[in-house]
Amino acid sequence: MEKKRETRQQVNVTLGPKDGQARSAKHKAIVAAAAKKHNANRTTARLIRNEMLAIRYQMEAYILNQTITANEMRSIRDFANDFLRILNLKKGDFACYIEIDLANLNKYYKEDRKFNPELALKFGHFFHTPADLWLRIQFKNEMLKFEQETRLEKKYKKYDYEKVLKIA
Repeated sequence: MEKKRETRQQVNVTLGPKDGQARSAKHKAIVAAAAKKHNANRTTARLIRNEMLAIRYQMEAYILNQTITANEMRSIRDFANDFLRILNLKKGDFACYIEIDLANLNKYYKEDRKFNPELALKFGHFFHTPADLWLRIQFKNEMLKFEQETRLEKKYKKYDYEKVLKIA
């Protein structure tokens, strides 16, 4: 018996918009077709996981980005809403799934309450992200707000023990 040999077409792909290779139209079409074929074979679950990973990477990039200002701040709510959009879930359903009252979740979303480790663990497990990632986003945002306040230092000059001692 003769075994059939499977033949595969290999495509040389270099990633990056300025990779230095001048590709012909034919080569670009081959790469595009291979990518389209590969993408068509992905399951819905795989596509969702990919989108969720993309958000996780955005969260990590946000934390590491040293140039973000308070005006560009993204809250925990922003990232959670991104995940919920991908999962096609409403905030109320999400609150039920993580066993928290919707009113309480809204207080965390509005930052009326401080995001805590227990909630970070729930978010982390639900969205398949590290729990500390959520806490680091909160901490980064607190630091951005702190930096903004320190720029307005004039209003804090009145809080000085030396002034108190001179009065006494």
